[in-house]
Amino acid sequence: MSRVGDAPIAGAGGFADSRVGAAAATGDGDVMMRFLPSFHAVEEMRQGATPTEAAEKAIKRIADYYPNFFGALIAANADGDYGAACNGMEFFPFNVVNPALNKVVVKTVRCTNVFRGNV
Repeated sequence: MSRVGDAPIAGAGGFADSRVGAAAATGDGDVMMRFLPSFHAVEEMRQGATPTEAAEKAIKRIADYYPNFFGALIAANADGDYGAACNGMEFFPFNVVNPALNKVVVKTVRCTNVFRGNV
């Protein structure tokens, strides 16, 4: 037997709308498939949320049901602003490409206890 992972499911592993922005998630794929966090983050940005706010809302939505889930989400809007949020780990590193400097910068976001529920 085999299974389909979350990556090919639009909105779970990744989602983009050129007018709004994009998001990508990693972690517990079976959980991600149920909540479509990448889609949720892009829709939050469509409603005016910053990429960080959108990522936090998408992760919190999952953590409300599964406080111990392991996952992270990065989001970027069409203006090039970016943010990330995570759950189930101390921090999450991600890369940002800066075309002006022609280099990759490693950023880190701390996973807050707010998203870990009452564990």
